[in-house]
Amino acid sequence: MPRFRLTSLFFPSVIFAALLIIQSDWIAYALWLGWKPDAAASAHVARLLETICWIGFCFVFNRACRVFIWHGILPVAGINVPGMLVTFTGLIAWLMVVAIVIAKVYEQSMAALLTTSTVLIGVAGIALQKLIADFFSGMVLGLETPYAIGDWLQVEPGGMTGKVVEFNWRSTRILTQERTTIIIPNSHLVGNPFRNISNPEKYFRDEIRIPLAFEVTSYQAQRILISAANQVDDIAAAPRKPSVSILEYDERGVVWQLFYWIPDRGRRNRLRYAVHQNILRNLHFAGLQIAMPVREPMRTPSTDPLRSGVFQLLKQSKLFGELHDDELEILASGATERIYYANEPMLKQGNPGSSLFIVNEGMLAVRISDRKGGTPQVARILPGEFFGELSLLTGAPRGATVIPITDCRITEIGKDVMREILSKRPELAETLSNILAERQAINEQQLGSQDGSGRGDSAGIARQFLGKISAFFNL
Repeated sequence: MPRFRLTSLFFPSVIFAALLIIQSDWIAYALWLGWKPDAAASAHVARLLETICWIGFCFVFNRACRVFIWHGILPVAGINVPGMLVTFTGLIAWLMVVAIVIAKVYEQSMAALLTTSTVLIGVAGIALQKLIADFFSGMVLGLETPYAIGDWLQVEPGGMTGKVVEFNWRSTRILTQERTTIIIPNSHLVGNPFRNISNPEKYFRDEIRIPLAFEVTSYQAQRILISAANQVDDIAAAPRKPSVSILEYDERGVVWQLFYWIPDRGRRNRLRYAVHQNILRNLHFAGLQIAMPVREPMRTPSTDPLRSGVFQLLKQSKLFGELHDDELEILASGATERIYYANEPMLKQGNPGSSLFIVNEGMLAVRISDRKGGTPQVARILPGEFFGELSLLTGAPRGATVIPITDCRITEIGKDVMREILSKRPELAETLSNILAERQAINEQQLGSQDGSGRGDSAGIARQFLGKISAFFNL
């Protein structure tokens, strides 16, 4: 028992004991003080002292209950005691003391008082029945503790959703995402169902429905949707991973459901927007679009999927931006597509290579060996991004280990296709070497130099790359 609680009980007890001593032999104290009261004064003083003793007894009783029961035994047993219950029991004790003082000390009949009080209580009960219902409902909620300050509630009817910011004897206040305060009477919460979104765990499951055409396979939909959710760091860090399911089939195609977990209901809109952005981005680089009803005019898809997907990506990239359209078509037509499965290493650091990869669907992790012998993740590769350009142009060993985080659809461009273009335009080698030098400088700035040495001048690095490209393709 905390010392301050016992101290707060000690002093009232001493005062109450002193009052009992004085009340038991107050005439002796009066004579000792030189005062000789008459019979009437003696009766008044006796009633006053007895009344004070009953008040002191009630005060000590309530304090003892608070120290030993409300803040002692029950919390130790794991029972949460609401403050309204403590206040209510204290009020009952005071009412009982008032009744005892009236009936015993002042010898008044309780019948007339009860009759009058019953009428008054009935009138007050009718007038305040809503407040009384709220009060007792608040006690029930305090005993059951279905929610706490900071929890998110969804209250029916209407589906009001907000964060609990205050809970008192009459109402519960919630703050919505629109920063609007809603006051809900406790009786409404007791009489209507509500959902505690923050219980039993703080993570909240959100969902997004996306219609895709019938031509989109289930594996392709999973790669696009799950990687879109995993690209958001707060969602990727959740203990439960994103998942997908099929909701229904309609005139548009297949309606997919994407489920993911967010750490706080208050950040739902921001995180949902980020997931929507990633879905649109993934669909764009996969050469797909949101399905539309058949009765509406649809854009005629390209008969050449490589041109609509890989061709556009190559055209927008800085590495191949200097190539003509016919050269880009050569690259796109010579590309091959493969499916790589999650957690199966696609490339290993140090292995030989001579091709470049473009991510159409999914997401990959980049790991680089450190001095401690580990392979920490240093970056992620998202749809629309490419990697392996150094091996394609110079034949250098793979500089990192690449592992798919989700199932991925990857486009690979090999050395033979690139040789066909460089043989026709050898001057491209100088442009590509400058771009490689710039890209290496950016990578080293982001990841840090592995050996701690400086990067040197970009012109010298570009000349080194130019020599490697010329030697690799026999220019």
